[in-house]
Amino acid sequence: MVFKFATVALTEDPLSFDSDSPPPSRSWAVCLPYIPGCSFKKPTTSRQAATGASLRQTIQSSEPGCSCCRPSESLQFPGSDLEVHQGRLKMFAFRELQAATNHFSDEKIVGRGGFGRVYEGLLADGSRVAVKRLAKHSHFEMRELHAEVKVGNMPPHQNLVPVLGFCSSSELKEYMLVYSLMLNGSLSSFLGGPPSMKLSLDWPTRKKIAVGAARGISHLHDHGVIHRDIKPHNILLGENFQVSVGDFGMAIFMDKDEEKGVSKEASFFSLSFLRTQIGGTYGYLDPEYSKSGMCSGKSDVYSFGVTLLELISGRSAQRRISPPGLLLPEWAGMLVKDEEWGRLVDADMPSGYKESEVKRMIQLALVCTHLSPERRPDMTEVVQILEGAVSLEKRWEEY
Repeated sequence: MVFKFATVALTEDPLSFDSDSPPPSRSWAVCLPYIPGCSFKKPTTSRQAATGASLRQTIQSSEPGCSCCRPSESLQFPGSDLEVHQGRLKMFAFRELQAATNHFSDEKIVGRGGFGRVYEGLLADGSRVAVKRLAKHSHFEMRELHAEVKVGNMPPHQNLVPVLGFCSSSELKEYMLVYSLMLNGSLSSFLGGPPSMKLSLDWPTRKKIAVGAARGISHLHDHGVIHRDIKPHNILLGENFQVSVGDFGMAIFMDKDEEKGVSKEASFFSLSFLRTQIGGTYGYLDPEYSKSGMCSGKSDVYSFGVTLLELISGRSAQRRISPPGLLLPEWAGMLVKDEEWGRLVDADMPSGYKESEVKRMIQLALVCTHLSPERRPDMTEVVQILEGAVSLEKRWEEY
């Protein structure tokens, strides 16, 4: 596999971590190889002076205060020797997004974190969008913008948040991403909110969310993308609880080497994991990645398993269960061993549930969070198990 590496200094979003166990700031190595739909090429001039500078284009914009380009043009990202083609995404003018969000009014804020704020916006054509305004002077902003643009140029999927476009204003040092607005927000807002918020999360809805999220992650893996930050906060819910996986700023892109005759399964899920410096969110990181930086698609599988346990139990994975002071997968495993399945089920779940279905999903979550990555299923198999097309019996016996 062929990789391009760039190193940037990042600080993890403080809202994503348990205040009792804050992670240190880290220097991150990021892997950004070629994937179809998002082409890279060496620049024709030296870019060494661009480190830490604003996003630069190969062609000057005619839009005052905003760098705009046509689909055939390409953008240069600072801190990297790569250019990325805009592809099918729209390049928004700064003033267009400013108007859409009522000058970035606080009343339009629908989310915030260490990497910036998200605003609800209304475009001139009547489209409702979410505008992520990346934090100024953040070392992460170019890395996130780059990754989101790459995913936005992948083949679309109903279970991935549509990336509509982005804005780069080098004069104002403003960088923004534009998505379709997900009307029901994130799964975390329901699981972490008051009991009244969970009234919509009956068992059929929770099953629907689990299947949709699994399909979205599986689609990423099919195209050689490791998300690296699967959690309820990044599982977004649209009208009728249509599920979309979002927030691709942490993603790593892997060359599947298909031209050399290597299948995506062999190249992507082999035990020759990609070594990179640790990223993601406390409570969702698999052991091999959090300890050694060995990352693979199985890291996403682990994070998905933790998310399943949250979906079932309504408990946060970022806080230890007290007593006995265990992380959520450890606590779940202890209860299952003692045949206390019912204690894992969210007491605020309305309308009851089928015990056999809940038990099966708990088993799948524990298999996904197996300490050994080779014992975890890949996301294709996870989808098949959730849909009932493949039996979990053999996996559970091995577990």
